[in-house]
Amino acid sequence: MHTLGEVAEFLQAELRGDSNYVITGIAPLEKAGEDQISFFGKVEGFVQTSRQYLTATKASAVILTVKDAEDYFGNAILVEDPYVSYAKLTSLFNNAPKIKPGIHATAVIGKNVSIGEGTIIEAGCVVSDGVKIGDNCHLYPNVTTYHNVQIGNRAIIHSGAVIGADGFGMANDKGKWCKIYQLASVQIGDDVEIGANTCIDRGALEDTIIEDGVKLDNQIQIAHHVKIGAHTVIAGCTGIAGSTTIGKHCMIGGAVNINGHINITDQVIITGASTIERSITEPGIYSSALEVQPHQKWLRTKVLLLQLANIVKRLRKLEEQQNE
Repeated sequence: MHTLGEVAEFLQAELRGDSNYVITGIAPLEKAGEDQISFFGKVEGFVQTSRQYLTATKASAVILTVKDAEDYFGNAILVEDPYVSYAKLTSLFNNAPKIKPGIHATAVIGKNVSIGEGTIIEAGCVVSDGVKIGDNCHLYPNVTTYHNVQIGNRAIIHSGAVIGADGFGMANDKGKWCKIYQLASVQIGDDVEIGANTCIDRGALEDTIIEDGVKLDNQIQIAHHVKIGAHTVIAGCTGIAGSTTIGKHCMIGGAVNINGHINITDQVIITGASTIERSITEPGIYSSALEVQPHQKWLRTKVLLLQLANIVKRLRKLEEQQNE
């Protein structure tokens, strides 16, 4: 519980209302009740919440811009970006159990390991030989870091993540597969978050690199020698093939498939379920695949797609005849 005065001070924002009013939690505008705070504004990638929710909300306080507050007469926290302020405020109301820094008794720690001050290694984690982990990191239960992995400061790595397993390298020797041992490692920068059951493979000859501020969702596959630029965010179930470079400040939706040995420049947004086969050299928003359709309509669309090559061929023939 926190007073509105404490909330405003934490957000370094202007308060319009009762500074002594006690807030017990955060909730969406349309579902908030008394003693709860909410926000009104645009969420990154989505349209702004409907104004009808603002006028009808039962929240005891709302985070919003000065302009949006003109017609709102309840307790208000006035900020430049309500969504960012909401994001920051969640840390103040975070109800996760508090765990003291240290290494759980069931964790396995290898030789020549370096673990920084304030770092938490929870139950069942495996930190293999030669791993370096920075200050104030948090490895949730059952995280596995293979040998010689380097992790920067303030990393958050969720349960089941595997960092530094062998990349999928094989050479075909007369019909039989010859394993290519992965001789490099993984470097992870500062302030990186890695979701549950995400896998980041080590490089064959050059390290896989995750730069500062990258945020990875659950169940992402990052292959060997991939480089992800600073402050890029990637949603769940995305797969990135080997030796691909992704720029800084990119946003990649869920279930995106990214080919290997390509480059994606900075400031690129890729919408969910897209397939990226070639390099992207210009910033912008990119999409592929078809939206869901009623089954019968999809069957008709599929027939047309299968006939597309013949249709184009016939059109070209008609054009040639017309030109003659």
